[in-house]
Amino acid sequence: MSFQKRILVVVPTTNGPLRLRALKPRPGLPASAAFADGDYRPLPWSGDYARLAIPGGPLSRLTGADLPPHELRLSGSFDAGRSWEAPICLAHGLAAQGHGLAAEPAQADLILWATGAVDLDLAVIPGDYALLDKIERSRPLFAEARQAVLAVLLPDGPERAEAEAAIRALGRAHPPLILPSSSVSAALRALALPADSAAAPPAARFRRSMFPVGAAALACVTLAGAYGIARLPSSASQDLPVKDGTGTLATAAKTDPAEAQPKPSLPPVKVEELRAPPGSSCRRVAFGADPPERRAVALEAEGRLAATRLSSDLCGLAIRAEAADASLEIGPELRGASLPPVRLSDRAQAYFLKEAGRQNLVYAVQVIPRAGPPGARLVHALTR
Repeated sequence: MSFQKRILVVVPTTNGPLRLRALKPRPGLPASAAFADGDYRPLPWSGDYARLAIPGGPLSRLTGADLPPHELRLSGSFDAGRSWEAPICLAHGLAAQGHGLAAEPAQADLILWATGAVDLDLAVIPGDYALLDKIERSRPLFAEARQAVLAVLLPDGPERAEAEAAIRALGRAHPPLILPSSSVSAALRALALPADSAAAPPAARFRRSMFPVGAAALACVTLAGAYGIARLPSSASQDLPVKDGTGTLATAAKTDPAEAQPKPSLPPVKVEELRAPPGSSCRRVAFGADPPERRAVALEAEGRLAATRLSSDLCGLAIRAEAADASLEIGPELRGASLPPVRLSDRAQAYFLKEAGRQNLVYAVQVIPRAGPPGARLVHALTR
């Protein structure tokens, strides 16, 4: 088994992400304790970590054995909060499986970014964990290891959908792994890292973990194919036309695989990019000197629009409810980054971005009809 440092565990905070530098048994300690780099004094929440790791405590049930005292060392410190619990529990679970930890992004095949408090059974507690703020502050760290697989645990809460859209819009080399947020155990099962493949490239490692399933499926297909060949009619009868009960030649219905795929339902709102035409600028567009080019934003999945790139010619967004008597609820992220909305001739509201507001953001839009319940929220990310 290889113990190369491959997994970087990130503890996001509203002051920036912290990196798990070390997690190792320390028999000389009276109890498990948490420290910051370069400091011998336990962190303020170290007592909570000791209770989490106490013999017979939550972590012992996760790992299947009582833990000896451990030294937990982070790249920095914070004073309060419980959102460190989920990533640290996941780190203990991975260590119990024999996986090593990376101290720096450049060493990592996989970055584990998780936040959230846990209960006695290590279920992740829903809440407001400032997910969007933590993601934004983690972008430089993500950029240091673009080739690493990114696994993310996002607890349920008010920013859960927007945060997932922001993670998916990062544009990494490998699609992010969105882990189940119900419990630490469920997240560990979803990771399913084979302990003997720590040195394999990330994509190959995850493909290898799927090999037994793929091999079984291939065997089933092979047997089914052999059975089907054995049941084929002889060549003498293959070209005979088939007639239905009226004597009319019957034609076999063909199904287009693309038509069989479920398509997301059209949302009751239209979002368009407002871009400066060639030879113009967003300043001229915003002041009405030139009309913007309007480009519809495609629906990527149910409840989510395709991400919009914050290129220099993007001046803003036009948003319109399809129903004339409906109103719109626009997320504060877009409203705060834009000038006051301008009503266009087709009833759309134009949100022109402020110069200081041209930053990565994720917002939601919701249609509020005059009668009936509000429509589903539609999430849209603006990314560099």
